[in-house]
Amino acid sequence: MARYCKQPVEKGQGGEVLYLSYTGLLEPLGRSQVLSYLSRLSDEYVFTLVSFEKPEDLADIHALESMRAECEQAGIDWRPQVYHHRPRLFATLWDMLVLLWQTLRFSCGRDVLLVHCRSYIPAIAAWLCGIVTGKPFIFDMRALWPDEMVMAGRLSRESPIYGGLKWVERRMLRRAVRVVSLTQAGVDHLLAVYPELPREQFEVITTCVDVDRFSVPSKQASGMALEGRSSFVVGTMGTLLSGWFYLDAFFAFFLAVKRLVPGARMSIVTRDDHGKVLELASSSGVEPGDVLVRAAAPQAMPGLLAEMDVGVMFFAPKPGSAPTRLGEFLAAGVPVVGNSGIGDLGRLIDYYKVGVVIDDTQDPAALEKAARDLLARYEGILASGACRYAAEDYFSVEQGAKRYRDLYRTLISQSAGSENGR
Repeated sequence: MARYCKQPVEKGQGGEVLYLSYTGLLEPLGRSQVLSYLSRLSDEYVFTLVSFEKPEDLADIHALESMRAECEQAGIDWRPQVYHHRPRLFATLWDMLVLLWQTLRFSCGRDVLLVHCRSYIPAIAAWLCGIVTGKPFIFDMRALWPDEMVMAGRLSRESPIYGGLKWVERRMLRRAVRVVSLTQAGVDHLLAVYPELPREQFEVITTCVDVDRFSVPSKQASGMALEGRSSFVVGTMGTLLSGWFYLDAFFAFFLAVKRLVPGARMSIVTRDDHGKVLELASSSGVEPGDVLVRAAAPQAMPGLLAEMDVGVMFFAPKPGSAPTRLGEFLAAGVPVVGNSGIGDLGRLIDYYKVGVVIDDTQDPAALEKAARDLLARYEGILASGACRYAAEDYFSVEQGAKRYRDLYRTLISQSAGSENGR
C-alpha cells in the first residue's frame, strides 16, 4: 500500500484516527466511499472504524467475515454496530446514544489524534464527546442534511426539529477543525448562510471511485458509430424511489431517445423494489420488453455499467450533493446526462465535455432537445476519451486519498503544535 504515498512511511507513524460512519461498510457506498480511502491511508494511520450496518447485511455471514478479513489485512480495527431504521426518530436517537458511547469509549484514554466524522450524526457525537475529550474532529458533511430533509418533505422550516438541527449545524461548523464538502456549490451555500465562517476552514473533496476497477469497452474505446450498434442502452443505477431521483423524467428521456434510435433499450441497476420500478415505467409508456431491472453486488457493477451507452442522473436540486454514480459512469467510459442544481454536476459535465446538462427535467421539449444533443455529440465524446480522462483527473480515489492524507498531516501537525505551545 505504500505505493499510494509519495514517500515511504512506517505503518502507523502518523498516529491513531477514529473514523465514524453512519453508512455501513457492507453497503456498496460504504465500500466505495469509506473502505477504499481508509485502506489506502492505513499505511500511515491506525484506524478504529465505527460503522452502522443494516441487519440484513449483518445476516450475510460470508460477506461479514470477508469484510472483517479485509479490514484486518489493512490494519483497520472495524467495530460494526447495528443500524436501526424504525421508528425513525427513536431509532436515530438510539443509534446516537450508541455512537456517543462508542466515541467516548474509543477516544478517552487512547492516543487518538483526530476524529473523522462522515455525515451529521457522527459529527454530533464527536462534537458532544469533544467537550469532554478535547479531541479535534473533521466534519465530512456529505450533504446539507437539514435542508435536504425540508426538500424531501420530511421536515418543515418552521418546525422545532429543523430549528434545532440548524442550531447544531452552526456549532459543529464552528467547532470542527476542518469541514469537508463534496462540492464547491455546497461551500458557497454555507458561507452565504454563515458568513462568519472562514473560507479556509473548508475543503472540497468529491465522491471518488477506484477507476482501476473499471475498464472502457472496445465499442466505446473505438468510438463505434451509432448506426454500427445493434442497440443503444440508456441506463441508471442506485436508489430511485426515495423521492430524490426524477424517475418520470428518466423514462421520458428514454422515450425521446427511442424515437430517434428505435432499437434503444433501458437498463436499471437498483436495490429498490423492482416491481414498483417496472410499474412506474409501464405507466410512463415504456414497453415491458424495453427495460431490464436488476440488483447487483459491488463487484458486478463495473461490468453492468460497461453495458450501458449513456448514464442518466436526474435529481431534485441539492447543492451539497455529488452523485457517486457520476464518477463510476465516467470511469467506465460512459457519457452522461444530468440536470443542473445538483452540486457541481452540471459544471463538471460541461467542463469535461462528457455529456449534456438539462435545466428543467419537467419540460418535454427540453428532454427532447437533450436527447438530440446527446446523440449528435455522442461519437465525438467517445472518440475523445473525455469520460475516462475526467474520471482519472477528478474522480480518482487515488487523488481523493492523497487529499485526505494531506489534510490529516496538516491537522495533526497543527494539533501537535498547539499542544506543545501550551
